[in-house]
Amino acid sequence: MAACAPFWLGLWGSDGQAEATGADARRQAANLSDRAGTISELPQRLYLAATVPDAEPVDSAADSPPAASAPPAIDDRPLDVPEPESPRQSLSPRPPAASAKCQTRTMRMLVTAYCACPLCCRGSSDGITACGKSIYTNRSRFVAADTRLLGFGTRVSIAGYCGGSPIPVLDRGGKIKGHRIDVFFLSHERAQKWGARWLDVTVYQD
Repeated sequence: MAACAPFWLGLWGSDGQAEATGADARRQAANLSDRAGTISELPQRLYLAATVPDAEPVDSAADSPPAASAPPAIDDRPLDVPEPESPRQSLSPRPPAASAKCQTRTMRMLVTAYCACPLCCRGSSDGITACGKSIYTNRSRFVAADTRLLGFGTRVSIAGYCGGSPIPVLDRGGKIKGHRIDVFFLSHERAQKWGARWLDVTVYQD
């Protein structure tokens, strides 16, 4: 009815206007017939649009490049890092002080020999020296001397006796006076073989 309203409104006017508007009414009627065909097709188009499956939504985020991740927050608090231990300085042991060079002196002496038999010791052959040591002390390597010149314990070195090694004074004798010294042997034969010799004797002054 609304589509035909212009046509009826034209009929309600004056006669002069009726003729003028008749042609317009016919043109409008023709237009209405064309629009009626279009309107009749509208329900079918709406039905087809309703039956078409929904298109998948386009994810705009998929096409866009991934956003850069924010850098991790830096903690401004000081790190509790233990201070490295300083290497301990190894103190090398102090080298021992060089011992003072032992002073020596040389004496020209008559060197004889004896043993512990009664012939050499004349009744004092008990195996004990004048200083109270056994004749086996220092592997029986010692000498008898005048203790006024060389006291007990004084070391001497005599060429040809014990390889010239320093040996102690551990004994004395009635005939051992002054620059005379007696080297000890365990056998009488070796003492006799030694005999009597004038030698340079090295005396160590410890």
